[in-house]
Amino acid sequence: MTLVWRLCCWVISMLMKECKICKRLIPYGQGYCEKCKPIAEARAKERLDKFKREANRRYNKKRNPEEVRFYNSKGWRSLAAARLQHDGYKCKICGQYATEIDHIVPIQTPEGWARRYDWDNLQSLCTQCHNKKHDRYQSKKKRHQPAVK
Repeated sequence: MTLVWRLCCWVISMLMKECKICKRLIPYGQGYCEKCKPIAEARAKERLDKFKREANRRYNKKRNPEEVRFYNSKGWRSLAAARLQHDGYKCKICGQYATEIDHIVPIQTPEGWARRYDWDNLQSLCTQCHNKKHDRYQSKKKRHQPAVK
C-alpha cells in the first residue's frame, strides 16, 4: 500500500499540461506559467472593468437622465461625503458602518427633488439597511413585508 501511495504521489507530481497562453509545459493544477500569469490577471481585470462599465451603462439607461446627472455631480458627491463624515460613518438604523447616503423624502417625488440638497433630508445608511428601505435584493417572501422607513 505504501509503495502504491508513493507511486501515485510521484505520478501526480509529474503531471504536466500546457500554459493557456504560451503553451509551455507547466505543473498540472496551474493555469499559466509564471511569465504569463501577470498577463492573464491583467486580461481578467480588463474584462471585469468592461463588464462593470457595460452594466452601469445599461442601469443608467433605465434611470431618469436628470437623476443620473444629479448623482454624478460634484455638488452631490461632496455633500454626501460631508454627511457621512458628520454622522461618523454610522448607519442611522442599525449603527453599523455606513457607506451610503439616503434621501428621506425620495428625489423621485416633486417634494424630494426640491429637497435633494437639503441636509435635513439626508441620512447615512449601511448598504444592507439602504437595500431594505428600497426593497432591493429581497426574496419574494420578504418583499411582501413593509419596507423599513
